[in-house]
Amino acid sequence: MHPRSILALLHDVSAVAVAWLAAYWLRFNLDIPAGYLEQAVTMLPWVLPVNLAIFWLGGLYRGIWRYSSLHDLQRILLSVAAAALLVMAGMYVTQKAVVPRSVLILYPMLLVGLMSGSRLLYRVWKERSLYGGTRGTQKPVLVIGAGDAAADLLRELARSPDWHVVGLLDDSRAKYGLQINGVRVLGAIDQVASIATSLEVSHAIVAMPGATAATRRRAMELAAAAGLTVLTVPAFSDLLSGKFAISQVRAVELEDLLGRDRIELDEAGLHRLLEDKTVLVTGAGGSIGSELCRQIIRFGPRRLVFLEQSEFALYSIEQEFAGQPVSCVMGDVKDADRMAAVFAEYRPDVVFHAAAYKHVPLMERPMPGRR
Repeated sequence: MHPRSILALLHDVSAVAVAWLAAYWLRFNLDIPAGYLEQAVTMLPWVLPVNLAIFWLGGLYRGIWRYSSLHDLQRILLSVAAAALLVMAGMYVTQKAVVPRSVLILYPMLLVGLMSGSRLLYRVWKERSLYGGTRGTQKPVLVIGAGDAAADLLRELARSPDWHVVGLLDDSRAKYGLQINGVRVLGAIDQVASIATSLEVSHAIVAMPGATAATRRRAMELAAAAGLTVLTVPAFSDLLSGKFAISQVRAVELEDLLGRDRIELDEAGLHRLLEDKTVLVTGAGGSIGSELCRQIIRFGPRRLVFLEQSEFALYSIEQEFAGQPVSCVMGDVKDADRMAAVFAEYRPDVVFHAAAYKHVPLMERPMPGRR
């Protein structure tokens, strides 16, 4: 057994004895009659091993006190309840003693308080000793959002050496002035500029993964307009899959600012369309064409054909896809003969046409000497 588990077991032995004797003490208004005091002490050799056996079977010594949680409290409650019932059943069967009923009620209540309270106090002390000394190096930050995601984020950041959350912002008036994990909701999101100035904050974390894209965009734009460095939490899909933890805040990405909800692809339909097929992408070296190629390759095409008129762009995309089932072709989509030859050679099942000029006004300018 690990030394820490032995210490935890010895602690619980003491807690059982204290709770048992304290139950008698409270039952008799702090003055236990001699007969009942003798009974309490005599019963301890029966009460102690029963409780410890149940605690061991209940897995109370597999956890680490520093990470005690509600799950550990549930295990304590169930173990203490089971042990108390077993003690009462044993007394009834053996008729060893007639223990006052109030003792049998007070004892498990006191024991739960001692066992869970000590674990909680140890966790608080440990976290303060580990992270309390880093407050001077932590960056003050505002969290925008006061929902479940924000609550989870606050619990994680409480152990972070990098961040110190100084307040929450939310548009729900019912939450103003309330606290989540000891952090106060200071006001509405559109007050971010004035609140950040008064608290001398330079960073904000948008913690609203379940809100619409438009709502998140508004919060990010208000924070950015206030001169803050804006971060956000991972998307719900990444949190649920376990790919990221909520404490892994990241920089704002393009999809966070689209002003619309993210479009989910029909994965099954795309597999049917692209898997084991020959796919031709025109303009494959451009910004749009290259991203199309990156997405298409995920669906297992038999052959991915890159058509590009820029030598450098074609070389770059070829290097990126080295080792993949791809073919590179120089050509201009305006050259009918070249396109006929490409189609005759590769016989594509699917064509993605991404060859286009993006800077239309620039390309529409008349050439010198032409009208």
